[in-house]
Amino acid sequence: MSYQFDPDEPSLQKALRRIADEELSAALAVLDESGLSPRAVHDVRKRAKKLRGLLRLLQGSFPDHARETAALRDAGRLLAQRRDAEVRLATFDRLFPDSPKALQPLRNLLILERDAPHEPTHQAQAIDMLRALHERVPGWTLTGTDRRSLVDGLARTRRRAAQAMEEAALSPGFEAIHDWRKRAKDFWYQTRLLAPVWPEAMQPLVQAAEDLTEALGLHHDIAVLQGHLPPGVLTARAEALFNRKASAAQRDIEARVFPEGRRLFAGDPKEMAKLWVRWWALWRDQAASAPDSPRSISATVSSTP
Repeated sequence: MSYQFDPDEPSLQKALRRIADEELSAALAVLDESGLSPRAVHDVRKRAKKLRGLLRLLQGSFPDHARETAALRDAGRLLAQRRDAEVRLATFDRLFPDSPKALQPLRNLLILERDAPHEPTHQAQAIDMLRALHERVPGWTLTGTDRRSLVDGLARTRRRAAQAMEEAALSPGFEAIHDWRKRAKDFWYQTRLLAPVWPEAMQPLVQAAEDLTEALGLHHDIAVLQGHLPPGVLTARAEALFNRKASAAQRDIEARVFPEGRRLFAGDPKEMAKLWVRWWALWRDQAASAPDSPRSISATVSSTP
């Protein structure tokens, strides 16, 4: 299937186990087939983040949430070294596509870091952690009702994203923007899970959330690159050029993301969550009563109270 809910699944517990199995199976297959190339590591870390987004949605009804989220986080960190070096070089090239001669010593250093050998012990530990996590998935159990789990989880995600956004607006430093990005990513992953419920309504939100998280991600990557600059690699003039360009790019991003975020996270978190869950319930009821009908509520949702 894919990273989204299915109306034929009888419960969120079934959906949780199915999605986790699919994401972890795919991640382990990529590592088996492609080793630890930057592309493979990127794919695995994306799958881990998607699964963490699902676990955060259901954390109020999933007793093992803290343990399993920590396992995914720790495995991702163990794989991060190679991917992080790749991202630093890509960020430099995005900021300076013409690679000014004065900045070439920095780019040469970033290439050396990208191509350097990495710690195999950390990589093996990450794979072992993912395999152990995969083996635990069939025993994952949710408590409480599905509707309450979804309402609470969706409301919590929207509320946290809105709060992190306002904190970043007051003090748009590295940590605040990074915290907002994490909460916005949770929102993005959760809109993806619910996108089939009403594609015409949800898909624009999925795209808007993706665009926002991409912009916030670039802001974060620029900050990481700035913090990674070792002393003495560039001349004082070249370093000033680098910092001016990096800071200007971050200001441009900040000018866009706050208006976009306020539109995306508008509305009372609990009321918006209840509305989305009403759509989800209609979608499931429609699939159960007319299994051959289109899997969308666009034709019936207008009657939702």
